[in-house]
Amino acid sequence: MRSLASAAVLVLLGTGVSAHHSHPDFLLDHDATLEGVIESVEFQNPHMVITLRTSDSTLYRAEWQGARWLNYNQVLVTPIHGPVQSDTLKVGDFIVIVGCPPRDPARHELVNLKAVRRPHDDWLWTCRRPDLRQWC
Repeated sequence: MRSLASAAVLVLLGTGVSAHHSHPDFLLDHDATLEGVIESVEFQNPHMVITLRTSDSTLYRAEWQGARWLNYNQVLVTPIHGPVQSDTLKVGDFIVIVGCPPRDPARHELVNLKAVRRPHDDWLWTCRRPDLRQWC
């Protein structure tokens, strides 16, 4: 009976992880580029969230990798200034982001970010693993 309960927990955990990283409401085979000023940065796990205000004052929510993951994958930052940390991007920074748009254009969100660029100092984070799009 105990092993049956353990198996049920593993199945439920596996389902949750898969569902957590699936984005059926997004066009994962398309890229959208947004530029604007950061309104807020939530440097957290499981995902970092950036709220961006575009030039027409529209607010967008961009879901990035988790804080821990970004902190340990500094090879994805150019020039190599170190990992993405809680003070890397700040409210008021102008950035350009590339990610997957929602199927419904009324939803102002991006997921699976592929690039985050801060033009004023040429700081750039890119997913350098296009063969593993779900990884970045």
